[in-house]
Amino acid sequence: MSMQKLLISFALSVCFLGASSDVNSNPARASDGGPQVAEKNSSSGMASGHPTGDGKRGEELYKASCVVCHGARAMGGVGPKLAGNPVLSNDEAFWKIVHEGRHVMPPLKSAVTDEQMADIRAWLKTLP
Repeated sequence: MSMQKLLISFALSVCFLGASSDVNSNPARASDGGPQVAEKNSSSGMASGHPTGDGKRGEELYKASCVVCHGARAMGGVGPKLAGNPVLSNDEAFWKIVHEGRHVMPPLKSAVTDEQMADIRAWLKTLP
């Protein structure tokens, strides 16, 4: 196995370990101040019904799950730079990549909840 493949394999296994170690073992619900689910015709333009997310929780989840591949402050590494990435504003593309994976990124649909991913996305959107 080449060194690059070994590093990618290691990074992905760490990513999955981080994703499965839940920062908040019980995801917050809308009723207790947790992420809100967007209405189908909301002013946010989010018609998918996915949660809107909480950036404060998202930063911690990012550090636990994504930093290995996407780097500190989401500046890139094994995975692409996420800070300022236009995919963050494209609801359909974002969720497709998260759920199905892309290139070396594995599908995260069963490893990270939509609420957790929405929190991470909310934090990423705060980065320049």
